[in-house]
Amino acid sequence: MKNPDETYQDGIEPRKYTAESRFKFACHKGKECYTHCCSDLNIILTPYDIIRMKNRLGLTCDQFLAIYTKPEMLVRTKLPMVTLKMLDDDKKSCPFVTPEGCTIYEDRPVTCRYYPLGMAAFREQEIQPTGEDFYFMVRESHCLGFHSDKEWTVNEWRKDQDVELYDEVNHGWMELMLRKKSFGFQVELSEESRGMFFMVSSNVDRLRRFIFESSFLDKYDVGKDLLEQIKTDEVALLKFGFEWLQSALFGADKVKLKDHVLNAQKEQPKKAMRAAKTSR
Repeated sequence: MKNPDETYQDGIEPRKYTAESRFKFACHKGKECYTHCCSDLNIILTPYDIIRMKNRLGLTCDQFLAIYTKPEMLVRTKLPMVTLKMLDDDKKSCPFVTPEGCTIYEDRPVTCRYYPLGMAAFREQEIQPTGEDFYFMVRESHCLGFHSDKEWTVNEWRKDQDVELYDEVNHGWMELMLRKKSFGFQVELSEESRGMFFMVSSNVDRLRRFIFESSFLDKYDVGKDLLEQIKTDEVALLKFGFEWLQSALFGADKVKLKDHVLNAQKEQPKKAMRAAKTSR
């Protein structure tokens, strides 16, 4: 049997944590290690992270992405993501950390909220095709937070760190990654499809322009009330984007094509057959 304190080289404890698993941890300014975990990080930013952070900073999506992020392609799923860009200093510090703490604490990324827990879905090799939620513990040598008598269940920690809203908004995005895995790691999306995924995942401003300033609404049947909502509500827009990707990339019946588009698609094979016969 493995020692529960045994860790891998990356500091991840080799056991699964569920919603009711218990652990002891406390982090606050009085700890000597305060903010030591806020440097040299590889943090994937979720779609809702980006909305919260860019709004906190008063930036457009394009501005936020250009200043604070870098693109990354996940090795196994071949899905494009954005990660938080560290500063070019000796520590490779987070751009938002100071000796006093995080300058955007109320809008910090979900990865920071979960710490020292991690959500398995954010570790590409741990994405479960069943959709089962489980967590892992990150134990780093510099972290003194584990030397505490304060005990939590995973669910209590999630509630305390306000991650429930983040997980609820990002749920459709996680479903997309699960769907991609269900198709197998060897099946790659086209460049156009990856571009669609990247747009929805990282840039709601561009997604809104795509919906309202292209031929999108000529092709898709979207109700008037929903259209009015997604004009101004970024969370509703994001969730609509997830549903559209489910339909466009994986054939889900969530955002429907208009009848004339469907009829035209049905006619295409017939036209191809007629053309083949004529050319003989």
